Amino acid sequence: MFVVDMLPADHGDCLWIEYGPADAPRRILIDGGTPGTFRHLRPRIAALPPAQRRFELLVVSHIDADHIGGVIELLEDTALGVTFGDVWFNGFRHLPAPEGTRGAVQGERLTELLRARRLPWNVAFQGDAVVVPAEGALPRVTLDGAMTLTLLSPHRAGLERLRGAWEKECRDAGIAPGAVRARDAAARPTPKRRKRVAPDLEKLLDVAFAQDGAEANGSSIALLAEHDGKRCLLTGDAYPGVLLESFERLFAERGHGPLRLDAMKVSHHGSRGNTTWPLLYRIECGRYLFSTDGGSFDHPDDECVARVIAHGGPAAALCFNYRGERTEHWADPALARSLGYTATYPAAEGAGLRVEL
Repeated sequence: MFVVDMLPADHGDCLWIEYGPADAPRRILIDGGTPGTFRHLRPRIAALPPAQRRFELLVVSHIDADHIGGVIELLEDTALGVTFGDVWFNGFRHLPAPEGTRGAVQGERLTELLRARRLPWNVAFQGDAVVVPAEGALPRVTLDGAMTLTLLSPHRAGLERLRGAWEKECRDAGIAPGAVRARDAAARPTPKRRKRVAPDLEKLLDVAFAQDGAEANGSSIALLAEHDGKRCLLTGDAYPGVLLESFERLFAERGHGPLRLDAMKVSHHGSRGNTTWPLLYRIECGRYLFSTDGGSFDHPDDECVARVIAHGGPAAALCFNYRGERTEHWADPALARSLGYTATYPAAEGAGLRVEL
């Protein structure tokens, strides 16, 4: 068994992964969504017998609030009794930085919690940064239960660029590092929502690509997860250029691509700046997972979905964990037939989406 549950995480990511025997699965948690996502995550954990409230691994891909917020809520709720085999998270101490530089609000709070609870932290990397080295083999870790994770992002340059953004976020919030809970931090402004129009594939494909430049996204942990012959690409909010560079190293190790995948979690919630046709041509994938409710940043962008349909292989399956204004138009049966794709949505509002590989 290898299952990815995209929990309803507002405009963020919260991926609950189960693998191994169906009657005794092992679990991985990738991010925790926004602070509000914990209202969905907590009851799912509480439904487990206390002895089974363990994750082999918790990955906090990067410090954006829509990935880290729910993790902070989880670690502050000590009554649940959750345990972790390891926690992968690049805190401020893992960033190349001069002495005395401050850190982002959520990152500092998570650092505080990891230390206070004495949780394992980047043990697989000897406590150092979770980062792809400049040369040599890509880092590869095998968890109990034969789940193999190959690190594809970040590169050192991504961690270096994050330094200034980390300091600025604390300064803009007007607080000292670790002084408040993540949910108390000043919210980022919500951009003006774009008017939705019926998708025109040719026009969408003609839009020039401009790569995402957000510093936090450049530091995002991305993994290739492999178990029992199945593969899932877990991209976080990683840059496409970084993924492509790591693909080439992976191909050099294993033989040239394309890389066969059973599913790909589309980077940055389907942002137009994080998925390119060269990246899609280097994989063979049937299912593309989009995690977002369309709130705050209007994801997924139609340009990204169009690239997946046009370049993501025949009969691409689009898997959305919300059915709403930003995803509803892809449900049109006539459009799906004409463009040769399928679209899958949650069975009920707030249910998230379960994908069995």
